[in-house]
Amino acid sequence: MTSLVPIAQTALLSAPEAIRLGSLRRSTILFSQEQAGDSVYLIEEGLVKITRTNEVGSRIILTIRGPGDLVGVEAHASDVQSYYGEAEVLTPATIYRIPREVAARSAREDREWSGALVTYLVGRRRALAEKVELLCLHDVEYRILHYLAELSTLVKFSDSESGYQLPITQLELADLVGATRETTSTTLNQLERRNLVKLSRRMLTIPSPDALRAAAAEKTSGAKAPVARQAVEV
Repeated sequence: MTSLVPIAQTALLSAPEAIRLGSLRRSTILFSQEQAGDSVYLIEEGLVKITRTNEVGSRIILTIRGPGDLVGVEAHASDVQSYYGEAEVLTPATIYRIPREVAARSAREDREWSGALVTYLVGRRRALAEKVELLCLHDVEYRILHYLAELSTLVKFSDSESGYQLPITQLELADLVGATRETTSTTLNQLERRNLVKLSRRMLTIPSPDALRAAAAEKTSGAKAPVARQAVEV
């Protein structure tokens, strides 16, 4: 997905109300679930996870966003909307906070920005539809392979580690793919034995995203029966 930062420089970030939040630490909360959506956030550097917790305390990670992405898009609504989930900084980050009035004005008055925003939101909608498909039609191993490959595109290659380092825990990955921590841990250990991932404390290293995609494709092509008939672990 194309970064929104360049086009936002004129439409949003030049506004005096826009605030650049630099050197944000891991675990910094940008906004909480059900908080009034008063701002949109544009990520310049770093990763942010969006989580949703239900009434009995069960949690899922809805998405992990990276440089060039928007979070808190609920603030673009014409009426005041609450944030659907909680946004938490996952890695050291630099993020712009844009008040909803500025975001709404730019969407109305700047045709280039409004067009880019619509294209971006359509892409986000498609990504959510794909997540539903993954949860319903594929097993845990496939989901892990898919998400690790996708997350690798959000970080830079590390020469020292010979791979893409993803600063997420096994529990966070479990919350993202909709599986238990135990199943996720077992699957990751199996993938490590196949040299598809390297495990360490609060870090997953991906030597080759292409190898993950190939493994996922092999699972699909080698399926003997429709996965849709299998029970989905949540």
